[in-house]
Amino acid sequence: MQRADARHQCLSVRVFWSNKPKFYVTIRILIHKQVIPMDKNSVQGIIMNKRFRINLVITGILLMISIIGSVTAVTLAPSWREHPADDAAFTGAMISTDGSLVFAGGNQLFVRSWDGDTRWGGMSGSVATMSTDGNYIVSAVNDNVRKINKTGTEIWNRITGSSFRAVAVSGDGSLVVAADNRGYLRSWTTDGKNLGMDNDTDQVKRIVISPSQSLVVVSSEDSLKVFSPEINLIWENNTFGNLDSFIAFSADSSTLILSGERRVSSYTATGSLNWVKEITRDAIIDMACSEDGSTIVLGSQDGNIWVLNKEGQIRWKYPAGAWVNGVGVSRDGSVIVAGALEGTVYILDKDGTLLAKTKTDSVIQQQSIAVSGDGTRIVVVDERTMYGYDLVGFPEEIYTKTPVQTTLCPCTTTTPVPVRTTRLETVPSTITTTLPETTGTPESGLTPYIAVVALAGLYIAIRRNN
Repeated sequence: MQRADARHQCLSVRVFWSNKPKFYVTIRILIHKQVIPMDKNSVQGIIMNKRFRINLVITGILLMISIIGSVTAVTLAPSWREHPADDAAFTGAMISTDGSLVFAGGNQLFVRSWDGDTRWGGMSGSVATMSTDGNYIVSAVNDNVRKINKTGTEIWNRITGSSFRAVAVSGDGSLVVAADNRGYLRSWTTDGKNLGMDNDTDQVKRIVISPSQSLVVVSSEDSLKVFSPEINLIWENNTFGNLDSFIAFSADSSTLILSGERRVSSYTATGSLNWVKEITRDAIIDMACSEDGSTIVLGSQDGNIWVLNKEGQIRWKYPAGAWVNGVGVSRDGSVIVAGALEGTVYILDKDGTLLAKTKTDSVIQQQSIAVSGDGTRIVVVDERTMYGYDLVGFPEEIYTKTPVQTTLCPCTTTTPVPVRTTRLETVPSTITTTLPETTGTPESGLTPYIAVVALAGLYIAIRRNN
């Protein structure tokens, strides 16, 4: 039987934490029974135990702050802004796989390196694109196709006598393909030598060259056609009627993913249908894919961001509440970016958890979101501004992937913007190096020091108690 004047005390502290974006930290203090005789020494012992308990609670709180500071440090940090010259407008956006060079089309195409050392623009970019290695830009102005290097120097140009509707360039710039209004599809080698031509193509909507450079996919008003680089027809499909506006290849060129209207489909490189499904309630506005095709991201007029797996099954959707005009994804699918019509930019992880968001000054343009291969650099284009953001503090595994030359979704900017032809010239600088807002959860600079102090306090408390 326990004595009536005994004290019953024992303290234990447990800290539970997780490195997931949504985490919980719990400190549990448990009181257990322990018999302590009530004499002079026991009174002193009670005082010591109280001090020990207080020290432990303070230590637990410090550790909790340390853990919270370290696992929530995901920040969308503004890096720079660019504005087009005169009354021009940007449309479309691309970023090289390594994140070093950025491209925007529109009335006046614009090219800049991430650090701003390279900046130029001038000619119409309404029919233009960039190689995924960032070394070449191809632009069509009226009936003239030009290949330009990343510093703005023209390499070659070809005049064909008919205005062009779409252009494409391979990941390393060695193959250029363009389609004109008369139904001609033409290809050129890296030095501008004519490689092939076809004069029986319908009005083309989009051209994409496979990463292997062995296939040229052309989406027209009536059919989907796949050619060799020499523009010899390999296979054609018009079974469903051609609704496809967006084309993507897996990095190994074995899988072709198409979308348009409310439909998404997947084909093998030889033309066999893997699957076809209607996904969205309203029209698809943009599509982006991870390099292995396991993450297919759709932006839709129904106000949702949709994410599918490689079998076409819906993994999740995120409600943006407005038309989702642009989407982008890192090569491994770990970072997903979407821009809503009204100007909100959403940064999500692979499971659909919101990491950060920000707001642009005006309406986000169609197909105007771009993400670097590692997911750490993001480009957004609204009506009058191109924004560069750095994603800081995301789990380190996305930084350590080995860069590849090509991404799954090379895109061509072919938005119907009025063409204004000008000579190639340098666009006046309008860089804002630091934007005023900060989004996401800021990283705590005190976190390591708090952890050290907390652990030191715990050690001293235990020593004194003993």
